[in-house]
Amino acid sequence: MHAGVQGWGAAACWWGPAERAEGSLNAASLREEQLHLSLLVSSGWRTINFHVVPVVRRKLGVPALEGAQQMPGFPEGSLRRILSQGVDLVPASTQLWRTSTDYLLTRLLGELGSLQGHRLDSLSILDRVNHESWRDGGQTDGLTFGHLKTVLLWASVLFPAPEDWAELQGAVYRLLVVLLCCLATRKLPHFLHPQRNLLQGSGLDLGAIYQRVEGFASQPEAALRIHATHLGRSPPPRIGSGLKALLQLPASDPTYWATAYFDVLLDKFQVLNIQDKDRISAMQSIFQKTRTLGGQES
Repeated sequence: MHAGVQGWGAAACWWGPAERAEGSLNAASLREEQLHLSLLVSSGWRTINFHVVPVVRRKLGVPALEGAQQMPGFPEGSLRRILSQGVDLVPASTQLWRTSTDYLLTRLLGELGSLQGHRLDSLSILDRVNHESWRDGGQTDGLTFGHLKTVLLWASVLFPAPEDWAELQGAVYRLLVVLLCCLATRKLPHFLHPQRNLLQGSGLDLGAIYQRVEGFASQPEAALRIHATHLGRSPPPRIGSGLKALLQLPASDPTYWATAYFDVLLDKFQVLNIQDKDRISAMQSIFQKTRTLGGQES
């Protein structure tokens, strides 16, 4: 094994009411044959449980990541620079290790945060809505921050233009259309390993989650603590019938996983707001192919 940096890393997950003092490092889990130390940190409105794990960083490139270096939507050269750092090895058991791309994905989020627009703001809004509304304050199982993070990364590729992220409401809906499509098709590809489905084997009631997400997309003010008009100048979007059939198209034809198809979805939510004539033409072409699915509602 060619190892680079060795040390400790941390993965975060959201927690409910703390059973021990915040800021304490708990080693009790190690006696239960867990492979991490737990650290609770208050984020102001909820508690974050960090799993601290040993990490071995490999400097070797990973062939499966080569295609990811060509994705648009990130600062020039940033994908190649970050992915060239290789992957981490983290414990899979007391005797085996597995690869982890968590560090790479976190770095990619940082690159998105360096761009103008509301990419990370939209992620923050959906993360809070997910916790407080879709997961009933963290009391029920549901989507994780990792799921939503992956949705943002894909949305940034599918909507690489700065104008897509200029307004907060439009930015939120760019995440929502990708998330709704993934829930409808029951497939959320891993950003760096697209052949892996992050929803497969999750044990989640994806149908119930879809209904909650669609309900929010149709009437966001019901789940937000700020007035919906604060999201942008446009009124809250309303949708008609036929949406779910339209969302399921990529399941039967992967070529629909493209900007023009998702622009059709944005147009259905009345939040497209783009000026690029070539992109509008491509969207209209896809619209003509799909118009029979929604009838007059499309």
